[in-house]
Amino acid sequence: MMKKIIFSVLFCLMVCVPVSAEEYAQYTDPGISYNTQYAEVSVKFPNGVTTNTVYCNGRLCVALDEGLELMGAEMTQLNFVYRIAVGNSFIFLSTEAKSNRPGIVTYNNESYISLYELITPFGYEMIVDSNCTYATVIKYNSSVLANTTAGGENSAYIRLEDIAADGMKPDGTAKYSVSMLEKLKYTGEYLYLNGQEYYIAWIPVYTCPSLNYTNDVSVYYNLYNSYFLYVLDYMTDHNGHLGLHGYTHQYGNEESGDGYEWGEATPYTEEEQQQRMILAKQSAAKLGYEPEFFEFPHYGATDSQLKMAENYFDVIYQYYPDNSLIYEIVTTARSGKNVFYVPTLAGYVRYKRDDSIYGNIDTCVNNGYVLSMYFHPVIDEDNIFISEYNNVRYWCYENEAALPAILNYIRNYDYNFRSFN
Repeated sequence: MMKKIIFSVLFCLMVCVPVSAEEYAQYTDPGISYNTQYAEVSVKFPNGVTTNTVYCNGRLCVALDEGLELMGAEMTQLNFVYRIAVGNSFIFLSTEAKSNRPGIVTYNNESYISLYELITPFGYEMIVDSNCTYATVIKYNSSVLANTTAGGENSAYIRLEDIAADGMKPDGTAKYSVSMLEKLKYTGEYLYLNGQEYYIAWIPVYTCPSLNYTNDVSVYYNLYNSYFLYVLDYMTDHNGHLGLHGYTHQYGNEESGDGYEWGEATPYTEEEQQQRMILAKQSAAKLGYEPEFFEFPHYGATDSQLKMAENYFDVIYQYYPDNSLIYEIVTTARSGKNVFYVPTLAGYVRYKRDDSIYGNIDTCVNNGYVLSMYFHPVIDEDNIFISEYNNVRYWCYENEAALPAILNYIRNYDYNFRSFN
């Protein structure tokens, strides 16, 4: 067997006169602040129901004392830290605001706790009804056996593509319905249980102009958006690396995910293009996320737009604009700081049972190219099975589905999906 590449050769491209960052509008971090409002969403716990709920930075939170009681949990306060225990398991939560992801917050003189933070460490999850009218906290389990030792030390890269909060789309044709959001969580958990790292190409603002519908999860607080953030929180806590896939991934009358945003035909001025990159970063920051890469929609970007992105991001997930270097991860300082370009040479799964991905993997491995690909989780929607028995939620990811098959295939080549950071 040919020698495998553990990591790509990194080319450093230095230019004599770097582009000054002062040519671009400066990004301003929004800082840490909590935006809280009453939700009055009904949440069913194992020991009862509460409607004393709020949204804080988009997350669903429940009244602390009531939430603890309904979970059968005990709490001890140690200075600025809470110790919360359920049975023999316990966690520590700080009362200090260290990021825009809420833990324990105070609203109108009452303490609330993020539902995600309260239930996740104890093997419970939140599920939401299809109409997004109430939430249920339930124990859950998986039939997927953890397998973190298979494969080898060689690094491959996978990106979960076009993740967007489109579930309340008026015509009912959303890709990420409530049901699919639960399966997206299990997709991330499947990779985590197998010791894999993965990238999440998130479109911050979903819009469908033909239906006059726009959804920004950092602005609009409702149960669907809260569930979307619940899933993103879980994934980023379990080997997922969040990045920005444009701002709206469209322009004009195009729908997010279908259209471009930059490129030669963009209708936006240079200043507007910069602002869209800034707004995308700020949307993530307001929600407590630190984006780890930027991906131009459909890779549509001019060289000047690539240099623009280099000013705001440290990793750009596409080919470096030099045909002699498209097979490697490239690092360049041409814009005044080191920026990585990560190509996606193995392409993607175009439809169910698309076997061309395996030939692409073979080509990358046999030629020593970077083994990098992307995958739309909705392709495996019908291969993730969910059931409920004795008040426990069970899920199973079919081994013959596209993603498990790809993972098994690269492991036979002694590869695992890793982080390039």
